[in-house]
Amino acid sequence: MRLRYLFIAVTWLCASLGLRAQVDSLALNYAGTITIDELREHLTKLASDEFLGRDTGKEGQKLAAAYLKEQFVKAGIPAVPAPDPASIREGYYQPFDVVEVRSGTISIVKNARTYAYGKELLYFQEVLKAGLGVKELTYVGDLTKAPKVSLRDKVVLMDARNLGSGQAALGTLRTRVELLRAAGASLVIVNMPALADLIATTHLSDTHMRLADSGVKETRKEPPTQMILVDESSMDQLLGTTTMAKLRRKKKARTVACAFELEVKQGEQRLTAENVLAYIEGTDKKDEIVVLTAHYDHIGVQDGVVYNGADDDGTGTVAMIEMAEAFMLAKRAGHGPRRSVLVMPVSGEEKGLLGSRYYSEHPVFPLANTVADLNIDMIGRRDSAHATSPPYIYVIGSDRLSTGLHQANELANSLYTKLDLDYTYNAESDPNRFYYRSDHYNFARKGVPSVFYFSGVHEDYHQPGDDVEKIDFDLLHQRTLLAFHTAWILANQEERIVVDKLIKP
Repeated sequence: MRLRYLFIAVTWLCASLGLRAQVDSLALNYAGTITIDELREHLTKLASDEFLGRDTGKEGQKLAAAYLKEQFVKAGIPAVPAPDPASIREGYYQPFDVVEVRSGTISIVKNARTYAYGKELLYFQEVLKAGLGVKELTYVGDLTKAPKVSLRDKVVLMDARNLGSGQAALGTLRTRVELLRAAGASLVIVNMPALADLIATTHLSDTHMRLADSGVKETRKEPPTQMILVDESSMDQLLGTTTMAKLRRKKKARTVACAFELEVKQGEQRLTAENVLAYIEGTDKKDEIVVLTAHYDHIGVQDGVVYNGADDDGTGTVAMIEMAEAFMLAKRAGHGPRRSVLVMPVSGEEKGLLGSRYYSEHPVFPLANTVADLNIDMIGRRDSAHATSPPYIYVIGSDRLSTGLHQANELANSLYTKLDLDYTYNAESDPNRFYYRSDHYNFARKGVPSVFYFSGVHEDYHQPGDDVEKIDFDLLHQRTLLAFHTAWILANQEERIVVDKLIKP
């Protein structure tokens, strides 16, 4: 009975997409050129110490970009015919400028004692550009309900004691802090008793980056609110006689006297990073573009240790190489895609989705002509939830904007790869907010249907142990084939998929 229902489902999908419910022999033929051996060869190279962790704007990222270009040239992919040639360098690079800012520039000082980033404090963006003297805090408790008092230009103290620990607590915290930002708080101090646990599971970079002043349009009407997490013992010291325990007993929003200084130290340098573009021109529908993305940067060298990022996101990067080669082989044999395919490994993801953000604001090909973005970020391992499960992949965002994109991916899987498609992280209530944390989002926020392929977080995420030896190449291969077959369907079906969903990215 299950096979009968599967056949009915596939037939319905095919009818809605204008396709026949059968395997495309050409797609299978060129998918066959994507091999485990070549995936392994490329990943062993890119995730070696030679590439110095591929840190954005640094030597390792430049070496990786050169390697990607070399592979695209070897595959016979010509230089990008950009409408604005000045936007492309050497035929394959889209350069963009970033500003690297030394991390930990914000500290709290009281009574000659300094509370520092990565020790008593933690934050994930540095919005404050100058020091600030704080004389009082507006305490709002754990914020299970929106505060009833005005918070405009207030420094707010929130209690995160009941949020748990680690990354899951952080997801809930971000959601609640959005309420404070919307209410106009100028600064949010979060008391987090489990801060040590969060620091232990968070990669603390020595620096962070932002796009330079390159004409990127900011969508925020107001600057974001600075959030700083403080451990409870330090928070009690800052409060003085009014401890967190005393505040909790009150349970109502109130103003608390609390004097301290926020110090901000500056330290910036300007760098250039690159997105790498491989463009396979289509035939009768060549003005429409299917984009494939994965970030090839990682987090570089820390304390003399190279973070190779084999899974994050070496796996997505080598998938890009293999898929670009497969589409180009098809084109050279006279079986090229009807729509054009842009394979684009991007840089700066680890610094805040910078490369994809830059492309979305400075597209080489009009976003109005961009059919979809298929994004791969970590597809080489298993997470704890699937330790003994059949082959799987998390699919995130496929149905957020377009029914057609979701159906194309389901069809590709039903006909070719038969993976277990796990939509756990696609839920709008997902506390991890993965939908907003990879490069597809910069296309989705511009209205381009986008899907994110992901195999989940593991113990080596952002750790030195993310090495090639731990990659499951059979799974990497299967997952790459799913992205390829979905791209093949989108590039060759008669009707372009449309945006038909009301869920906003």
